[in-house]
Amino acid sequence: MAGVVLVDTLVSIGSAEVEEHKELSKVILTNAARYAGNPAEFSQGFVRSLFQQPHPELDFDKLTASTLRTPTDIGAAMLIMDIFGADRRAALSKCNKPALIIASATSPLLELQKEMAASMPGATFLSVEGAGHALFVDQPAKFNDALRAFVLSINGW
Repeated sequence: MAGVVLVDTLVSIGSAEVEEHKELSKVILTNAARYAGNPAEFSQGFVRSLFQQPHPELDFDKLTASTLRTPTDIGAAMLIMDIFGADRRAALSKCNKPALIIASATSPLLELQKEMAASMPGATFLSVEGAGHALFVDQPAKFNDALRAFVLSINGW
């Protein structure tokens, strides 16, 4: 492995999340309950929330149907475990490979993503304007340019 790229995400800090980021935890737990209670309605809204730009070429019903292929209990468990599972901060600080942390400039997690990048030796942080969580769809040229530059920098080209 030559490098690591994390796209608009956070690495779990485990159960400490509940105390360290109370509002975020409240939103996640509320959304997990909404998802479990009405997966179709929640998934439809969730899929649309991934994008900031209009995408008439996308079939949102098909994307929503695809998300619903995951059984609801498993989806809810995955969400909870991803955020509140194991504390993975130690792994970040031990990362000895170049890293690119790329995030939506409007992400509600932006400050936490910056902190995550700062905890990784040699990591580069980049925020992308005009993009939602699916920033590689909303701003494909910016995403591809950033990824290309990162890969070229670690391969010495």
